[in-house]
Amino acid sequence: MSKDYIINRAQRIRQEMLKTGADAFVVLTEEGFNWETLYYLSDFRGTSGALVIYRDTAELILDNRYIEQGENSSPHRVVAQKRSLTDDLIESLSAHSAEKIFCEASKTTHATWEKLSTASKTRWSDGTYIISELRRSKDRHETGYIEKAAEIAADAFLQTIENVKHGMTEKEFEALLNFNICKFGGETGFDMIVASGSRSFMPHGRATCKEMAEGEWVTVDFGVRYMGYLCDITRNFSLGVADSRAAEYHNIILRAHEEAAKALSPGINGREVYKKAWDVLESMGLGRYFTHGLGHGLGIELHEPPYLSSRYSYELKAGDVVTVEPGIYIEGWGGLRLEDNYLIIDGGAKRLTEKLDQSFYSV
Repeated sequence: MSKDYIINRAQRIRQEMLKTGADAFVVLTEEGFNWETLYYLSDFRGTSGALVIYRDTAELILDNRYIEQGENSSPHRVVAQKRSLTDDLIESLSAHSAEKIFCEASKTTHATWEKLSTASKTRWSDGTYIISELRRSKDRHETGYIEKAAEIAADAFLQTIENVKHGMTEKEFEALLNFNICKFGGETGFDMIVASGSRSFMPHGRATCKEMAEGEWVTVDFGVRYMGYLCDITRNFSLGVADSRAAEYHNIILRAHEEAAKALSPGINGREVYKKAWDVLESMGLGRYFTHGLGHGLGIELHEPPYLSSRYSYELKAGDVVTVEPGIYIEGWGGLRLEDNYLIIDGGAKRLTEKLDQSFYSV
């Protein structure tokens, strides 16, 4: 990513710091936990590291495994770790006379927070909301990466279903799709959902050794990561002639998806978008089988604000990237879901996953 973009993000953090009189903003990654924010603000991606953004400078603290990588990727000054990350952070904060400090409380372990809080003369505050708002609005680089991830996902999925054989297990399908994702230049995004036949009743049914049988349909929820950014897609396919009831329900879900997608625009409330989909399902007697939210924000992490749900009240803004994923789940029979990703733009929304059409595929 352009180093100017990374520097600009740090500057936007500083603007928030000035509003509150903060002296520093700390981002910490330990054993891979919260690599996303560190990557977003430094362009460094690894399992361990810390970034401190001060009012006039920034330091990226890395151990010997990552020094060269950090120097090559990040515009920030790289400092070699001498002891532990927390000890080195405390030393840096003391050297800069930093007292009022922001840190992501939701992404920092209790033990680490307690140790950092022992630093002399420091006062720590939760800056999660600052990061959340900063990451919510996607720039052209970010949306481009999501679109590229979606193109890879489309190519990988289509090649995979071309090679599906009756009797293939769900796990074999998962392995083949993951292989094709890597072959086309992506990373596997998250734990894939592959649920065939009556198992598709489970919205998060992980792949098993069950064989996918003639006449069954399969729901596949998968993602691809490209340059750190995710797409999130759900498609359905049948082995042989599609079950007539499943095909009918797929068409209804498609209508619900389209109605919700048409409503996407700056200023609309996520609850209103959710209701557009729910109303279609309810009109067909299926509302009670729609058991989860309609969608969520998407970016470096799989689930980010804003959310499209009856439980949350987010007003959409230009630059948001959200999923739309209506589904129905009927115990003893099965379920289906149809998911795509949209960028909110002036006057509406753009489907970022348009390379993969919304068909009920048959193999």
